[in-house]
Amino acid sequence: MRITKEAKEDNRRKILEVAEKLFAQKGYELTTTRDISLACGMAKGTLFNYFKSKETLAMTLVVQAMESGRRAYQRRKTGEESFEEDLFLLIASELRALRPFRRYIGPVLESGMSVFFKACPCEAGEKAREAHLETVAHILTFHGFESRDSSIIITLYWSLYLGILAYWSRDDSENQAETLTLIDYSVQMFAGTVFGNISRHHTAVSNA
Repeated sequence: MRITKEAKEDNRRKILEVAEKLFAQKGYELTTTRDISLACGMAKGTLFNYFKSKETLAMTLVVQAMESGRRAYQRRKTGEESFEEDLFLLIASELRALRPFRRYIGPVLESGMSVFFKACPCEAGEKAREAHLETVAHILTFHGFESRDSSIIITLYWSLYLGILAYWSRDDSENQAETLTLIDYSVQMFAGTVFGNISRHHTAVSNA
């Protein structure tokens, strides 16, 4: 009997809901695909028809949260923000959406969006990285950044961003206030690197 598209979507949604609940209750590392499939009332092999691994499943949850955070960012931004305010708003909006996954996001990101090269990167993680960086690229362009070295700038930003996520995942300060300070400092430093280098380059050219 062929399963309908609607039934497939229902199964996929159920797997994600059950996995999110189990990750929160048992912890990401202690939860197995067998636990998830049993809680869903389906065979383990059936689960793999939807998600090829636990890492992909968890990364899909993270991707959805990051997308929700970016939608919130688009609603909140006015277009009058400075570059630093714009970037801060994006990062803070995503962290707010990722809050339910904070305690186990470390190992998920390590397996799905690490800065280290992987021959076969997690497809969901790659999707999240590309979507986030596309938004950052739009922010840079909106605020007047143009450079042949944009790929280097984006790589620098991604390293800073993953560092913020790693710190945030272990930040036990009230309302993760220390992370907000780190974001502010990182954004200011990144802005100084990007636009400061442009200014120095223009000065050097004009004085040549």
